[in-house]
Amino acid sequence: MKQSRLLFGLSALAALTFGGPDAIAAPPGPTTCSGATLAPGVYKGLNVTGYCKIDGQVVIDGNVKVADGAYLDAAWYGTRLVIDGDVSVGKGATLGLGCSFGYHDCLFTPTWLGAVSVNGNIDAKDALTMYLDFTIVQGNVNWKGGGDATMVDSPGNDNGLVLVIKDNIIGDNLKVDGWAGAWFGVIRNKVFGNVSVEHMAGARLGPGSVPDSTEVANNIITGNLKCEHNSPPARIGDSGGAPNIVLGKKSGECVGL
Repeated sequence: MKQSRLLFGLSALAALTFGGPDAIAAPPGPTTCSGATLAPGVYKGLNVTGYCKIDGQVVIDGNVKVADGAYLDAAWYGTRLVIDGDVSVGKGATLGLGCSFGYHDCLFTPTWLGAVSVNGNIDAKDALTMYLDFTIVQGNVNWKGGGDATMVDSPGNDNGLVLVIKDNIIGDNLKVDGWAGAWFGVIRNKVFGNVSVEHMAGARLGPGSVPDSTEVANNIITGNLKCEHNSPPARIGDSGGAPNIVLGKKSGECVGL
């Protein structure tokens, strides 16, 4: 059993949050959320078909499906979210889980670890982007394709399309492959499996026209770290980070990281 699986359970967190397992009854089937803020409570699965904001105490007792082009936005300071199942993210969709420094109302105080937890896997195919911060994922994070190179701003601009994976605990493997945008980074995560970063394209340029993307730094990885065919190649970058701690093998661009 992975160490992270011992950290949080659905029943324990639900009892702490809602005053006991019988405090709020879940609806009989998945709830659809589109163009609204999801009310606090317990839900038997969630289908996101438009913009869905979670800024309160929510338990999803089942799977979450983010439809093509939809946006699940659970990256607010007041979010307390447990997903007791898997998260799937469709083509052109956006996933935001856990507060990120300076994003929305999250300020710059790292006090959010465990406020959002996923007891299954996160899988995305050709999705637009993801903001994954201070989140506990018991299973795998698997991101394939996606992004939109046309959303990249001019050189030196900090805006544009980004894919952020920072400060998380991931119980199994992390794999990202084939995303394109302005900036991408895997920073300060604890991963109890393997990490693979391949075919990623980040176009943003930093001061002096130095490529500023594909930052892979300060991670603790119990398995292997593999980085190949990325543009720019994997780097520490200007994150102010340090080399990764890898108990397995480093390969490709990450050998020096």
